[in-house]
Amino acid sequence: DTKNLAYLNAAEKGIAYILSAQYENGGFPQYYPNKSLYRAEITYNDNAMINALLVLYKVANKQEGFGSVNPIFASKAQTAVEEAIACILQPQVMQDGTRSIWAAQYDQETLMPGQARKFEPASLSTSESVAIVRFLMMQPVTPTIQQAIEHAIQWFRQHDIEGYRFDRIQDKLTGEHERKLVADSTSTIWARFYHLVDNRPLFGDRDDTVKYNFDDVSEERRNGYAWFGNWPEKLIEKDFPKWKKQHKIQ
Repeated sequence: DTKNLAYLNAAEKGIAYILSAQYENGGFPQYYPNKSLYRAEITYNDNAMINALLVLYKVANKQEGFGSVNPIFASKAQTAVEEAIACILQPQVMQDGTRSIWAAQYDQETLMPGQARKFEPASLSTSESVAIVRFLMMQPVTPTIQQAIEHAIQWFRQHDIEGYRFDRIQDKLTGEHERKLVADSTSTIWARFYHLVDNRPLFGDRDDTVKYNFDDVSEERRNGYAWFGNWPEKLIEKDFPKWKKQHKIQ
């Protein structure tokens, strides 16, 4: 806290901007006020909505210097966070009556999983779902939040890809580097996107097609997107057990 009023005013304007972007159903668009194309969708992609909520959470709880802002923002931020949590819990994708994880973006009106860029099809998204679970773990535990977290963890455990790593490999002939799946008995990864119904790993391309074999993806997209990663690993092995212990959950 520098006691500089210019900084405080700027922070309050930023908070007001975030609050004004929220939909009545609690979601946040990718862009605001520009809502053309997929920008209007409720967007977890690249943690857009969760990052906005982390700011509001700190405002509501007067953390990290936000206690200096006008008290009216704390009340508004708390309401915004509560409405957002309700929005987060509702569209967790159901599979055979069981919750799985979340899509990267949703239609702002129907809350159905949506497509963003041509290579980002409507699908389950592991990276973004990890951030959602971590945010839910920060909240007071309710039966609904507990169920959402536990079912997501269960899904992550069931759909890992063991024995491979996603790496940049140099071609011995051309000298160029290319991203490939490499056999590695010590590694566990997850695909970035999975089919909404049957949980097959899937990969989008710039021609608006969906591939189920990574080698079928165009060279440009294979090398230009994080198609695999270990995002849920720390969540499963450290964060989830710590959360259960903290809240005395069996």
